[in-house]
Amino acid sequence: MTDANLLAKAMVWAATSDRCANEAFNIANGDLFRWEELWPKFAHSFGIDLAPPLSLSLTDTMAGKAFLWDAMVKKYSLRPHSYEELVSWRFGDVVFSRDWDFFGDIAKSHRFGFHEFVDSEKMFLDLFASMRQQRIIP
Repeated sequence: MTDANLLAKAMVWAATSDRCANEAFNIANGDLFRWEELWPKFAHSFGIDLAPPLSLSLTDTMAGKAFLWDAMVKKYSLRPHSYEELVSWRFGDVVFSRDWDFFGDIAKSHRFGFHEFVDSEKMFLDLFASMRQQRIIP
């Protein structure tokens, strides 16, 4: 998981550090989690019951839903980006259907001097709270 603010800080760090010239870095929050451990916390944050796991394909489920996005764009005066250019349901299928653990190595960025860290659970819960405060979500 990579917080957008963390990524922005890392980009500035890499762009302004002579040591980072011509180097590539993996940037991630730095913690490890399993989705199955976060879902109950997300449900609690929304005040809803946790349902049992349901295996489904986002690619199949979200097919044909562009009309809903178009309606939201119109209703909320959003920028007119197409549904297809904003989301990759196939990517979501890969991320959420793994039956193995995946770890991203951020050791190189640490060796070069970038030591920022974000707690992924807190990041999500803070994001949900911010979206509630802005009335983006109930």
